[in-house]
Amino acid sequence: MRNLILLGAESKVGKTYIATLLLQALKRAGYRPGYFKFASCSPLSIEQSEAAMVNSKCNLGQDLSEIVPYFYQSNLPVHLAARESGSFINPRIIQERFGWNIAIRNVMIVEGVQEIICPLIMEDNQVLMQEDLISKLKLEPIVVIRMSASALNQASLSLYYLKNIGLTPTGIIINGFDESNYAHCDACNLIERFTQTKIIATVGKRQRSLNMRCSLSELVNPKVLHEHMV
Repeated sequence: MRNLILLGAESKVGKTYIATLLLQALKRAGYRPGYFKFASCSPLSIEQSEAAMVNSKCNLGQDLSEIVPYFYQSNLPVHLAARESGSFINPRIIQERFGWNIAIRNVMIVEGVQEIICPLIMEDNQVLMQEDLISKLKLEPIVVIRMSASALNQASLSLYYLKNIGLTPTGIIINGFDESNYAHCDACNLIERFTQTKIIATVGKRQRSLNMRCSLSELVNPKVLHEHMV
């Protein structure tokens, strides 16, 4: 089994929406999935947060403090919210909380913070990037792309960056996909061809389930997926 992280190529790609659908699919398939996020910022309380919504919609039964170790009641990016509050992310605590979850879950879906390149601490004497935690926790990235005219460029640049820092994505999920739209279908073919990375699922607007292009067993065992890459 592998633990997966959903990374957005840009803001507002629908990571929370995709996480919810993926967790629901895993539960239906008989897995015991869990949800996790390194940190979150919101002007609302943690009980009104997106993490709480995912926990409730997927009936995960997780404690919110274990799902989101660092919650900042702020509209600022995480590194600025941490600076403002004086409460900086401690990687050891992230590892500890994540460990508690994987002890009782057989697959974890981690929702990435903001976009792929995301500073969590950016101080003169300390720097912590999201990619540092991905490597430390041995998470397998899945890149979420919203279908648009720039989808090919977003996918190519995102995959290039991740591979350049030593993170090989498990696959790509396309949000806002219309299978009846020829341009969308062509864009998917181009994305796979240019990135040499498989599109593992698509989802249309307001759909309540993912259109999987691989089995869930392949998804949680990326070594199998990599053997079937385009």
